[in-house]
Amino acid sequence: MIINPIIPIWLMSIICIIAIIIILYNKQVKEIISNNIRTIRQKKILKRYIINSCIKICIIILLFIINLRVMIPNGESMAINSDLSVLFVIDTSVSMRALDYNGNKERFEGVVNDCCYIVDKLANSKFSIITFGDTAQKVIPFTTDSDMVQAELKAINLEDDFYAKGSSMNIVNNILEKTLKEERERQNENSKFIVFFITDGEITKEGEKLETFTNINQYVSDGAVLGYGTRSRRQNGK
Repeated sequence: MIINPIIPIWLMSIICIIAIIIILYNKQVKEIISNNIRTIRQKKILKRYIINSCIKICIIILLFIINLRVMIPNGESMAINSDLSVLFVIDTSVSMRALDYNGNKERFEGVVNDCCYIVDKLANSKFSIITFGDTAQKVIPFTTDSDMVQAELKAINLEDDFYAKGSSMNIVNNILEKTLKEERERQNENSKFIVFFITDGEITKEGEKLETFTNINQYVSDGAVLGYGTRSRRQNGK
C-alpha cells in the first residue's frame, strides 16, 4: 500500500480538527446541555444537532482519507518498474513551434502527448526531465510522482523567437552524462535507465555538427530517439 497525500498529512490533520471544532461548537446547544430541564423543542434541536454533527464529521473523515490517496499497486507491475528510471531529454528550441504535428498543430504538442503516454505506461518508474535549446537545464530530478511529471511536461515553455540564439543538440551532452552518473551512484545496482531523446533534429548554430553521445552508453540500458517534424518543413527552414 502506498500513501501519496495531496496535502501534507500534518496540515490536513490541523484543518480537519479545526473544522470539527467549528462543527461541534453551537451556543444554543451548549445552553440546552447545561440546562437540566429540557423541553420537547429543545430535545428536537439537540437530536438534530447530533445527527447533523455526525454526518459532517463523517464527511471530514472521508475527505481526510481521500487526501491520503491510498494506492494498492499491482505487485507484478511494481516488480517490473520499481528499478526503472526514465529520462526525457526534450528539445525546446524555436523550431519545435512548427505547425506540422497531426495536421497543423505544434510539434511540441505531439511531444507532450507522447511523453505523457509513456509516463502512463511506465507507471511506478522514476522520471526526470532535461530540456535543451541554446542552453540545457534539468527541469525536475528523478521522481515517482507521475502527476507532477505530467504537469511539468505540460508547463514547459519553448524558447522565444526574439531571444533564441540557435539550437544545438550537443549542448545537452554534459548535463545528460552528469545526471545519469549521479543517479547511478545514488540508486542500487539493479537500476535500469531508459533515455528518450526528443527533437526535430535541427541544429541551427552555424558550423556545428552533431557529436557522439557514446559517453553515456555505460549508464543507459535502453532508449529511443523520437523525431518530430516533416522533411518539407525542415527544408523550408520552418
